Amino acid sequence: MSASAIAAIAADPPDLTDAEVLDVLDSAYGLRGDLTPLVSERDQNFRLDAAEGQRYVVKIANLSEPEEITDFQIRALIHLEQSGCPVPVPRVVRTASGRVSESAYAGDACYLLRVVTYLPGQPLEAVTPDTELAYDLGRSLADLDSALQSFSHPGESQVLLWDMQRASEVRGIIGHVPEPGMRDRLHECLDAFEKRVLPVFPSLRSQVIHNDLNPGNVLVSDTKPMGVAGVIDFGDMLRAPLVIDLAIAASYMRRGDHALDVIKELVRGFESVIALEQSERALFYDLVRTRLATTVSILHWRADARSADDPYLKKALAERSAERFFDRVTALGRRTFDRHIFDD
Repeated sequence: MSASAIAAIAADPPDLTDAEVLDVLDSAYGLRGDLTPLVSERDQNFRLDAAEGQRYVVKIANLSEPEEITDFQIRALIHLEQSGCPVPVPRVVRTASGRVSESAYAGDACYLLRVVTYLPGQPLEAVTPDTELAYDLGRSLADLDSALQSFSHPGESQVLLWDMQRASEVRGIIGHVPEPGMRDRLHECLDAFEKRVLPVFPSLRSQVIHNDLNPGNVLVSDTKPMGVAGVIDFGDMLRAPLVIDLAIAASYMRRGDHALDVIKELVRGFESVIALEQSERALFYDLVRTRLATTVSILHWRADARSADDPYLKKALAERSAERFFDRVTALGRRTFDRHIFDD
């Protein structure tokens, strides 16, 4: 396994005090208010309730993240704003002098701090999506990908274990999965990925993608019918085959008894904006399974690597449903899965 791939998700998040963060916000942004910690895999995030009544998200990048990657994430949000993307995403807040980020010091370490707007809405993880909401989510993802199609940046090729193009490297942590049968099934999934998918990746259309449309990164409205109110957290974004973005979203549509119907509508919503090519459809089953295999493996690795009271680990334990859905999709097989998702 690439040391840098695992390092990107293994490093401890920054640990600045509220006072240190508030000092930077005041001096650089002219912002004052109250901070509330937000759970993050590898960064340190806060919600700022400003004195003027506005809300912001403050993000402090991990020291293991190159500045080029942080700038990539910032510039992507600026690109989406300037391109008129119909999907609400956070907007970059500039410092008083016009910079898009600011240095924050803690001891001898220097971190990059940035501020973005706070989007209203409830996380999708708080509800079980129905087919109507899934269709809107698929359409919103396609709108987001359409806007990102023209975006490029030197930091778009970050090294990250969540990059499905690197899925073979997940083998290095499968040993943390306690159940031998599940370990065998995960290895079988990666065998199929390496045989069927990996050789085809270079021929697929690729672009910058969000790469992490999980229910915690999607905000939905409180209105009826419920719709997508925004997409957040662009920290896993990179350049990859387009169909991966849809497969990742599909892998999280696993709650309830009608998960396959929900995934079908997710795909239909996406294809209402961007039609999948036949080569992309042919890989969809393998990509959904591979994302689930990655989720299962990283969850168990993280459980061994972090303390039981780690906030991100506690939140990630909800991913245990990935094991059950991985087995369900595997039992269906490619032909039955594809027939359910793609047959009209």
